[in-house]
Amino acid sequence: MISAVEALQLPTAQLTAEEALAADKLESLIDEHIRTGMCHSGVDLQVTMTNANVIACVNQRLRANGWGTGWQPVIEQHRLNVAVQKHVGFKVSLFPDDEAYKEAARRALS
Repeated sequence: MISAVEALQLPTAQLTAEEALAADKLESLIDEHIRTGMCHSGVDLQVTMTNANVIACVNQRLRANGWGTGWQPVIEQHRLNVAVQKHVGFKVSLFPDDEAYKEAARRALS
């Protein structure tokens, strides 16, 4: 069976130019929100991006930078027909991983 690393190198697994640009834009939006709204326990925000490839890319970038992530879909219901639903984005919860808390504590003590 093909490994995950090999599968990610396949041409079909690569982001398109538009998706890469959208991932960069979403990452900068998240970065700005972190800089203005961060508290000790983390930060929450809502994004309108629904492209799964972009979300996966940004999620991996966040995890590589020491963030724990939680992505909850945001669903809107039609105001006249509740059976009609539309996925409009995600609520993103970001929190520093354990290593980030430990490093911050070490820096505070030194």
